[in-house]
Amino acid sequence: MNERPSRASAALRRLLIIIGIAVGLVIFSYGWSVTQINLERPQEPVRQQNVGNALRELLSPNVLEQDYDIQDASTPIVMDCPENFETAVLTPPEGNIPYVFVTPGCASSGDIITVQGFNFFPDSLARINWIATDGERRIRQVDGLGEDNFVTRSDGTFSVEIEVPRIRGTTGEMHAVEAQGRFPVGAPRLSATTYLVLEKMVETVFLALIATALSILPSAILSFFAAHNLMRSVRMTLGNLLISFILLPVGWALGAFLLSQLGIMAVNLGKGAGLIPGGAGAAILFFAAITSSRKIQSTDLDVGVARWRGILNVVLFALVAVFIIGLVGGVGILLGGLFDTGILGYVSYFIGTIGRLIELTIVPIAGVIGAFGLSSIGTTLTIDVLKRIPVQMSHMLGGVLGFVAGAILLGLTAAVGMQAAWLGLLTPIVAASLGGQLLVMLYRRLSGKLKTPTASDRVYRTVVWWVGALLVFVLVFSVLNIGRALIEGTLPPQNAATSILGISLSGYMFQSMLIGAVLGGLAGGLAGTKAAFPIGDVLYTITRTILNGLRSIEPLIMGLVFVIWVGIGPFAGVLALTLHSIASLGKLYSEQIENIDAGPIEALQSTGANRLQTIMYAVVPQIIPPYIAFTMYRWDINVRMSTIIGFVGGGGVGFLLQQQINLLRYRDAGVAVLAIAIVVSVLDYASASIRERYI
Repeated sequence: MNERPSRASAALRRLLIIIGIAVGLVIFSYGWSVTQINLERPQEPVRQQNVGNALRELLSPNVLEQDYDIQDASTPIVMDCPENFETAVLTPPEGNIPYVFVTPGCASSGDIITVQGFNFFPDSLARINWIATDGERRIRQVDGLGEDNFVTRSDGTFSVEIEVPRIRGTTGEMHAVEAQGRFPVGAPRLSATTYLVLEKMVETVFLALIATALSILPSAILSFFAAHNLMRSVRMTLGNLLISFILLPVGWALGAFLLSQLGIMAVNLGKGAGLIPGGAGAAILFFAAITSSRKIQSTDLDVGVARWRGILNVVLFALVAVFIIGLVGGVGILLGGLFDTGILGYVSYFIGTIGRLIELTIVPIAGVIGAFGLSSIGTTLTIDVLKRIPVQMSHMLGGVLGFVAGAILLGLTAAVGMQAAWLGLLTPIVAASLGGQLLVMLYRRLSGKLKTPTASDRVYRTVVWWVGALLVFVLVFSVLNIGRALIEGTLPPQNAATSILGISLSGYMFQSMLIGAVLGGLAGGLAGTKAAFPIGDVLYTITRTILNGLRSIEPLIMGLVFVIWVGIGPFAGVLALTLHSIASLGKLYSEQIENIDAGPIEALQSTGANRLQTIMYAVVPQIIPPYIAFTMYRWDINVRMSTIIGFVGGGGVGFLLQQQINLLRYRDAGVAVLAIAIVVSVLDYASASIRERYI
């Protein structure tokens, strides 16, 4: 049984609770003061009147309009009564002609006079105008109402009081008081503002739809890398990893300069339309013949022959993939010019835009295919060799490969850091992670603790890692003079300082590559090529960092940047929402993967299924329903976000809403607010119905 706490410990606990409450109260009080919460301002009469008028107009949206019959009548009035002035006796006109009387017939600026009207439209809106000698009309507010308009009685009469305007130098002048009444005729119809809002609301819905649709595929792909339960078990020998990484830029160069020519040729072939059927058919048959060869049993082939067959398949796959992508782009451009109007025009424009996008990106597409293709070939050729090399040779080779890979890695981070001052922190951060791991390996070798660490060893290694990371960070930060760039906002000079393999390098990039080479060489030499590297944890950390960074930037800021890039309009809004949706959906998707049932995964792995088969048959069936739910929810969010992005020129109803608010046209703004509320509610009910029926 648990012992009861002593009086001293109970008193200490109560004291700590009281101190915690006091500290919380102080913090909350400070926050209350910082946020400038002031209850005096809302009580000011002018502010109350202004907010009341604004809310009244927002809640009275200008949805409908109608034709009106206008009636007007005027009567004279003398300003600043002169001597011996006698008020003229006015007689009502014959018939049902509207007329007005003013009492008194002579008044000074600031006086209150009574205006009476007869024979006006019953129960209709009316207003009073003051007409000076120059013919200018001044609308007068009804005294006691504070509004311009008033409603006539059921018999068509009215009696209101107004204030005489303050006009200098008007003594003895004859002014006029005019009453205008209007009566609705015909059936009401949707106003021009409503039609404009409906048009922009449709644009907003499709803006959000396109942004959501474009974000689904990259979000789903990133979600697997951001799921820790899938990535923590992914490991790779350090030697294979270093070779793959070193071959990535080489493969990119080969793909961008050589493989891309095949893609450009395919694009031009697709534009020609003469050889499209034959070229596409030959390419598809060729691709099918190559891939079908993989169905041959591995036991029928020698290991070496099977390996070279795999390499040949990778090469042929890269060639055929680039050719087909380029051909699709060329055909898309061709079809994009067939129709200009109607539904076929919309489809033609869409296909043409996709084709144009492929044409613009065929070089980087070929570079990516070449990079991963060559990396795969390098891994296939060296995987068995690295297993058979002696231990000492393993450490020597690890040092060499680490030297090259470290130089490439920090060279890439330096290239990114040269684009903006704060991006320069990427190089010392990556170097610090290498330095921390290097010091941990030195600690393990010097202490002799190379086996499975205990709990205390993990604490020591964590402390050692942070010490090494901080030391390397400070060193690289100082050597590269990044502090000056952060303070002054200057970028490193990009003039060539040296040349490696014919590639000109700036001093900043050369120093970064040299630091990376030293750190990578030492780390690779200590670890050796046979060491297991947690590539899954690295990919998980990088993916999560990217997603968190993108989510931390509001779509409003992204919209500002994209408006500068692509101009004002919905295209900028689509790009901003797409980028933010990728980050948000990627996080939601990955968390759903982390919450799946591990039973099916273990069952498939016990049958010998590989990682791809495990994901396809054990993970994907569990995540499809929540993925659909999250996607629908994201569409709902994007509809609401698009109204905010419109304030910076991102298109949609938000841009129209901003214009109406800036012009103080609150009734027109109320139409936009009403449309947004209706659309969001409809989408919410529709998504709830879909989730209930299919999920």
